[in-house]
Amino acid sequence: MLKRVEYGFPEILRERLAQGRPSQAILEDWAAMASSLDREPEAVAAALKEAAEATTADGAANVAPRSAIGVAVVELNGELALVDEVFSRWFGGTPDVSTFRSLIRQALKDGQANGLIEGQDGAAIAACAAVRESSVGWPLPEACRAAMAGPVRRIALMCFAPSRSTDLATRASEAFGLTPLEARLAEALLDAPNLEAAALRIGVGRETAREALKKAMKKAGARRSPDLVRRMMDLMCGDHAMPPSIEDVLATTFGATAAEARAAARFAQGMTAREVAESLGVKDATVRGQLKAVFAKTGVNKAKDLVRLAAETSTLAALTGVAETVLEPADPNGRLRVVAAGDRRIAVTDYGPRSGKPVIIMHGAATGRRLPPALVVALHARGYRPLVPQRPGYGLTDVADGDYLQQCSDDMARVMDALRIDRTRLMIRDSSTPAGLFFAQQHGDRISAGVAVNPKWPLTADHHLIRRPGSMMAALGKAFIANPALIDLVAQILRRQTRTDLLEKVMRQSVAHLPHDREALRTPGVLDALVQDAQGMFARSGGGFVAEHQAFVAGWTIPEGVGGRCWTVALSDHLTLPDAEAVWSGLPDPRFMVIPDAGLLVYFTHPTKIADLLDRA
Repeated sequence: MLKRVEYGFPEILRERLAQGRPSQAILEDWAAMASSLDREPEAVAAALKEAAEATTADGAANVAPRSAIGVAVVELNGELALVDEVFSRWFGGTPDVSTFRSLIRQALKDGQANGLIEGQDGAAIAACAAVRESSVGWPLPEACRAAMAGPVRRIALMCFAPSRSTDLATRASEAFGLTPLEARLAEALLDAPNLEAAALRIGVGRETAREALKKAMKKAGARRSPDLVRRMMDLMCGDHAMPPSIEDVLATTFGATAAEARAAARFAQGMTAREVAESLGVKDATVRGQLKAVFAKTGVNKAKDLVRLAAETSTLAALTGVAETVLEPADPNGRLRVVAAGDRRIAVTDYGPRSGKPVIIMHGAATGRRLPPALVVALHARGYRPLVPQRPGYGLTDVADGDYLQQCSDDMARVMDALRIDRTRLMIRDSSTPAGLFFAQQHGDRISAGVAVNPKWPLTADHHLIRRPGSMMAALGKAFIANPALIDLVAQILRRQTRTDLLEKVMRQSVAHLPHDREALRTPGVLDALVQDAQGMFARSGGGFVAEHQAFVAGWTIPEGVGGRCWTVALSDHLTLPDAEAVWSGLPDPRFMVIPDAGLLVYFTHPTKIADLLDRA
């Protein structure tokens, strides 16, 4: 390592970049980065900028729902060699292989090809065909992967249709807090030709359906029924980088002209034909002709059907265009809720029960969106209802409109309002400290008590700032403080390197100096849970990570007037620092404790002690 430090981090990073592995320089050569930042900060910044601009999706991963994917292995003549259960359900036991042949020919020519395949019900389904080399990162069952690895050349076929999954539709309806009637109507609208047909399908009258639709759109933040379908589909499609725009999909997949794509995209987003014409400065008749042409090319005749098909087609393109697509793990305890706030969406996981004492538990900078099962059990045993809101730019929550800390505070208040919660206990941890304390100051009357687990220390306590010396995170923390412009560059590089094997290395590197955490990662399921959590947190955006670190290095200090009767500050013994009581003395009636044999993964290693902290508060 010392020898590599002598070479300088810029040279090491460019060497890794030439190999297509820029993130490896940060993961493995952070000591060189720290040393070079002291000697040549401008050169380090220039090299990071070069890597951030050049980084591709070679290391990126997306997260897809299991029930939305059907896969098959196809012979070069179009005959099916192997299919999974979902594929058989969509295309029947003996599908018409002629529908696959055009896609297969294109895949043989280009390595991979996207298009549409007609299901056994006559409706189009988004599909992607690829040769073995191009399908390495697909979530294929072992049997399919083995069939692709054989000596005979074959084609992998992956189809994506979340709109055909009742479970996903139900989950999306529950996330928006729809009533049973509103949910049944919203789910029927996914494939019913119009409101009348949807009402007939669920057995209600037109006026009842119209009223239910109004309420459902309000809860989802939608203007019209196509917009409700779009918001439902966005949740049902999984966690992934934002797919291509509807305009791009209409042009590349369906052959729409640029003018047709512009008009149809606006129509699909909720505008009327007249509004589209006004926005584009053309005649109504021109827009109606363009929409007619697009409907003919896509095989649909309704705006909401256009939205659904475009969402599935573009998401499949995103899922097959990265190094790895992983299947979304089930969270048997948590229930996703989505709160609409104007054009923004706020996500929160509600672990119930509704009758429990509410406690908001804030996630960290990379993990914590999902709570360890043992911690959920311990909290439930003490009568608590854990709620984990996702901060702006993390997971499914949209990025902040303005000031990051203010947006965090507003979002948490809206979540409490939506869930009809007047007061709550609050548990913050590491990077969530600034956002959590800002909320507790602005809405002090809504905080009954607080717990800070390994809180992030303010910059004013600069002699205690880095509590993990000799680690990658310490090196990054010092780099961000010295040059805040590096935050976005590093985030871009690391976010595009979310492939499972790379994240496993990040996790191990992050706790390499903490013996109890190293041991925890050897426990079956823990490393998998952390990796999957991080992939979901960063699949759509790295905006939260960037904004949060920028807010901190801007000079964050512990605010005055934090709410709550009392606060417990708990520090893992391997992360303790001197003068903790002095630094956190401004919190209401502060109480201090040390958790023995603990490090960063204290939620996994000491779930009972963490739950006990709430009772102490």
